[in-house]
Amino acid sequence: MVIPLIYLSTLLRQSVHDSEGRRLGTLSDLYVSPRETFPCVTALVVRPPLNTNTLVVPWSQVHSIEETPITLKVRQAEITPYTPQPDELLLKRDILDKQIVDTQGVRVVKVNDLKLAQIKGTARLIGVDIGVSGLLRRLGLLTPIELLSRVLPLRLQDRTITWNYVEPIQVVQASASTSEQLAPALAGAGLGGTALVTAGGVVPQVQLSVSRTKLADLHPADIADILEQLDAQEAGAMLERLDTETAADTLSEVELPLQAEIISGLDSERAARLLAALAPDDVADVLAELPREEAERLLNLLPAEAARQVRDLLHYDKQTAGGLMTTRVLGLPQHLTVEEALAYLRHHADHLETIYYLYVVDDEQHLVGVVSLRSLVTADPQTRLQDLLNPDVIHVHTDTDQEEVARLISHYDLLAVPVLDEEGRLVGLITVDDVIDVIREEQAEDLSEIAGTSVEEFTAEEEALSWRAVLGRVTWLAVNVAAGLLLALLLHGLFGPVLRASALLTQNPATVGGLLRALHSPTTLSGMVSLLPMLLLTSSSVGSQALGVTGWQLRSQRGRDFWRGFFRELQLGTAGGVLASVCVAALSWTLFGSPLLALAMGIGLGLTLLLAAILGLVLPTLFYRLHLRGSLLNAPLLDPLIAVLSVCAFLGITLPLLTGPLYTG
Repeated sequence: MVIPLIYLSTLLRQSVHDSEGRRLGTLSDLYVSPRETFPCVTALVVRPPLNTNTLVVPWSQVHSIEETPITLKVRQAEITPYTPQPDELLLKRDILDKQIVDTQGVRVVKVNDLKLAQIKGTARLIGVDIGVSGLLRRLGLLTPIELLSRVLPLRLQDRTITWNYVEPIQVVQASASTSEQLAPALAGAGLGGTALVTAGGVVPQVQLSVSRTKLADLHPADIADILEQLDAQEAGAMLERLDTETAADTLSEVELPLQAEIISGLDSERAARLLAALAPDDVADVLAELPREEAERLLNLLPAEAARQVRDLLHYDKQTAGGLMTTRVLGLPQHLTVEEALAYLRHHADHLETIYYLYVVDDEQHLVGVVSLRSLVTADPQTRLQDLLNPDVIHVHTDTDQEEVARLISHYDLLAVPVLDEEGRLVGLITVDDVIDVIREEQAEDLSEIAGTSVEEFTAEEEALSWRAVLGRVTWLAVNVAAGLLLALLLHGLFGPVLRASALLTQNPATVGGLLRALHSPTTLSGMVSLLPMLLLTSSSVGSQALGVTGWQLRSQRGRDFWRGFFRELQLGTAGGVLASVCVAALSWTLFGSPLLALAMGIGLGLTLLLAAILGLVLPTLFYRLHLRGSLLNAPLLDPLIAVLSVCAFLGITLPLLTGPLYTG
């Protein structure tokens, strides 16, 4: 037997009738009890026609919610008042449009709709719809889209998470005084203070959280994925629910900017405990992102030896091997026997980054060779390390660039590489997981440079708009302006004489269209035709630059700080547009000798470039939020869209200026 599913969006605002068919009002919400795996509906919240106090009808008096209208088992006068329990939730108020944690997919998602089913006399919450279909259903557009999908290649995937995989909600009990303050507001919202406030004066409030048990079942990297989809305050609150070891492992998997934000939001003692559990290089990376005073305060709370190691690492440039390495490396004295080395290793293994390669040093800590773990455990126990080691050790120095480190590890298939100081002493170790992060950073930089931008535009040191960032953008924009200039000269040379020869046509209203008559002069047409290729080149360049920076931001920061990026891109687009507008206005004046034409062309191009920058920022963010393929934002979509909108905007701005009474040709 197939159980029909009921969507909350279709239930809301349905009429509710009593057993005699009398209309009581419309359904505005449903109470559920979260105590079971699939929560049961406990009551219906009904809003009367005149917006008087809402009715809360217990489920025991509801006949069915599967049919329209919703019917009760009793008459209106027989409805029993219902008092919700403190932990009960309202589906619309507390869950719909809220963020929840999908513990199966390990992600934070937004609830677009809710699925219910009426089973054996009960109505239960079955799952949540997180797909586009949920939004379309609420807008009343799902049926038309489904009809279109029969003739067009449109497929709306069912993106439903069953409730047993949702770790939703922690109910926070408000105090009686708080409930008294909230009751009028709730009543004003149409939910009625008496309907929501329990007998104990408690108002259910909802916070996003995950239980300690379910978090413990997840890998730290999976927990980190969840944290990166939350803001810093929510991520810090979730991290507080973990034990120190798990929290530290999770924090080390989080992207660096968010690590710093989380640490800043924690109290000093908790932050110090987490930092003490991290590797020294991870601590140095986090503290380098914090203000100097805050970093020094946290350093003073760390154990003396750990603080010393971190301070040593902070002295190195973060783009070098010294800034990349960890000091958790063990140098085995060369005079040890294999048996002594194994005992030495057992004693220190818990504090080492890796033990696959064992580095052998002399009495002054100079690196003299390397022994593999396999060679050590298979050798005779009385063999000395100096007789077992391989003296040819691939190594780097503290000032070696991180790209060179990545190249060496990749070329020689190493799991780690030792780091030496200027005197050849062993001071640190770089592991392959650190290099993977470097490779990702370098790829992001390469992609951004291809787009004519730099990821450094979004680093903490350059949060404010700088002329360096503006000039970096304008340099490539100038190349497109120069190419557009050549095309403008070519087109003006070819079509200018033709249009001038037809100037007599513009004096005969019967022989030309309204647009050409309004333009007064063929010189205007020549100018617009000549500058259109420049418009398309520059707008495409600006859109690609914004797309490159936004793509990097989405990959590295998971879409956080959208508005900061938006306003920054707005500033850069405005600055680039102003400079390009001045150049184009001067070019137009030189070629066509008309100040008003130059002004119209400059304003039109500048505003069009600003529009292209906004599109390059908004479109990838929209695709990211809708979980669509980012590759669609390449030439197949972005370039044609920017071209069409740019030309429309350009003509919409310039034509009113060029067809007005001020223009004299």
